[in-house]
Amino acid sequence: MRLLRLLLSAPLLLVVATPVAAEEWYEAPKPAVRKPVSPFERATMLINEGQFEGAIQEYMIAIQADPGNVEAHYRLGLLYQRLRRWDQAAHMAEKAYRLDNKHPDVMALWGHCLLRQGRHPESIWVLEGLIRLNAGRSMNGVYYDLAQACYGMKWYDRSVDYALRHLQSGETPQGHALLARTYLALGHKDKALGELQKAVQLYENVDDMLR
Repeated sequence: MRLLRLLLSAPLLLVVATPVAAEEWYEAPKPAVRKPVSPFERATMLINEGQFEGAIQEYMIAIQADPGNVEAHYRLGLLYQRLRRWDQAAHMAEKAYRLDNKHPDVMALWGHCLLRQGRHPESIWVLEGLIRLNAGRSMNGVYYDLAQACYGMKWYDRSVDYALRHLQSGETPQGHALLARTYLALGHKDKALGELQKAVQLYENVDDMLR
């Protein structure tokens, strides 16, 4: 009778013992180690979240770590431009230019910021240098900035030339409006009226698209 009881209880002992044995070889997966995020990545994340001051600090960290980092200066300049802090944007763009005087995007940014500061001769010097560089980038915005800078210097013939180049790259209401203003300054009232009508038509087309 005792032997029978032992035989009947044996499988139960095995079943009970099995989970204990499994625990001995089972090893929980290790949590993934997260790679450190660079200041550039953190800055991008903060910009997407609208935390611009935090992004500025991240770019400053990158610059302090590597003062010769052209990209860090350029990106910080772009952010200042977005915030319409023209003095700081121009300062960062100039520092980037001093590090790499053949960087087309840096030159375009610096020239635009100089224009916004009202420093027209310097803006023209930088942007015409970019054209001479012939870097293969789009010059549409560069031509428009040059047309504005030349208008500010009252170099109306040069302003017309750059405005026409801008419009050849792609028509914009701003380009036609600037050309109209320049023609008016030159006393060409009929041409000014024609350009103004084109600007109004393009503005109407934009309104139609938004409806």
